[in-house]
Amino acid sequence: MKMVVDLPADSKLEPGTVFHTFGFPEPEIFGFMYIHPGNIASLGIFVPSWFDCPVRTAYRYLQHWVMHPYLWQHLNGATLRSWGAKTLGESGRRGEPHLVGDGYARIGEGSGTTNVLTGSGVDEAWASGTQLADAVLELLKAGKPFTKENLAATYVARRRASREDKESRVAEKARDGFCCGFVTGLIGMGMTGLTGGLLNIWGTPKAPHKRLPSIERYYRGRISAEEIAKLRAECQAKGLSLHNELMDRAGWPAIPLDGKLLVSHQDALLMGGKVQAPAGYADHVVFTEPAVCEKCDVKTCITICSGQAIAPGEKGVPAFDREKCIHCGACLWNCTQERTDGSGRTVLEFRAGTGGLHSAEN
Repeated sequence: MKMVVDLPADSKLEPGTVFHTFGFPEPEIFGFMYIHPGNIASLGIFVPSWFDCPVRTAYRYLQHWVMHPYLWQHLNGATLRSWGAKTLGESGRRGEPHLVGDGYARIGEGSGTTNVLTGSGVDEAWASGTQLADAVLELLKAGKPFTKENLAATYVARRRASREDKESRVAEKARDGFCCGFVTGLIGMGMTGLTGGLLNIWGTPKAPHKRLPSIERYYRGRISAEEIAKLRAECQAKGLSLHNELMDRAGWPAIPLDGKLLVSHQDALLMGGKVQAPAGYADHVVFTEPAVCEKCDVKTCITICSGQAIAPGEKGVPAFDREKCIHCGACLWNCTQERTDGSGRTVLEFRAGTGGLHSAEN
C-alpha cells in the first residue's frame, strides 16, 4: 500500500533520496520512501504473505509507519496527493502458471516474471510482453494458428532462452527461507545472492488457510477470548472491521488524524484519486460457500481489504461493495477458509470484472 504526498514547504530532502526500512511497525513489514522533483514523495509498505498475523491491516500499519520518528520529522505537515494498493505477485518462478494454451498466453508479473532476489519486476514483465509480440508476429508470418504447441515453440522458447529467465532460475529459491521466519529469510536471500543460486535456505510455502493462527491464539496473553468474542459481536452489529478494536486493546497508539496526511481510511479513498466504478457489472469478489464463511471467526478478507470494500454482512457472511474495490487482489491471497470440495482452493473467488481502481498517478 502506498501514497504520494506533497512534502512540507520547508523540506530539506533532495530529489533522488531513497529510504528503505524493514522491521517496523512489525518485524515482517518492509517500507520505502522515494523523493521526487517538485517536493513530492512516494512512500508505502509491503505486508508479506509470511506475516503470520490474522489482523493484516495494511492501512493502519502504513499510518504507524509514517509516524516513525525518523520519518515523521520529514513528513509532519505533508499532504496526501494520491493513494492506492495492489498485490505484488512476487512468487516469481515459484508461482509460474501454465504460460500458454490454445488461443492464449500469459505475460507480465502474474506469469511469474518477478525476480524475487533483486526485487525487480517492471523490466522483466515488459520483456515477457515483447517476447510474446515477437512470437505472435512469427506465427502470423508463417500462417500458423495460435495453438498451445505453436505458442510453446515460439513464445515459451524465447522466454526460456532469455537473460531474464536465466536470472529467475538463480533467484527461484531466494525467498524460501521466509517460510521459516523473517531473519531466516534475510539470511537465505543473502546466501542465494552470494552463491549465484547454488545454496539456499529451504522452506515450504503455506497457504493462509494453513498458516494463519486464530485471533484468540494470536492475542493470547494480551486480550482474553471473552473480550475478543465481545468485540467481535459489537463490530458485527456495527458492520465494522475488527482490527482497529483489537489493535487498540493490544496497546497500539491511536492515530492523531490531521486531515492532511493522517486521514481516515474512508477519506483516503475519497482524497486519493480513486476512479469511479462503472455501473452495470456483476460483483467480481464472490464468497462461494456462505456456510463456511458463517463459521469463520478470522475474516482476514475484511481486515486486509485496501478499500474497505469487504465488510461484515448478514449471518457472518462478508458483504462486498464493488464501488469501493480498488482491485488490489489482497482478499484472494488472504482468505483463511478452504473449500469443502477438497480442491485446496479457498472459498473467496476473485473473478475478472470491473471495480474502481486507484489513481493513475499512484
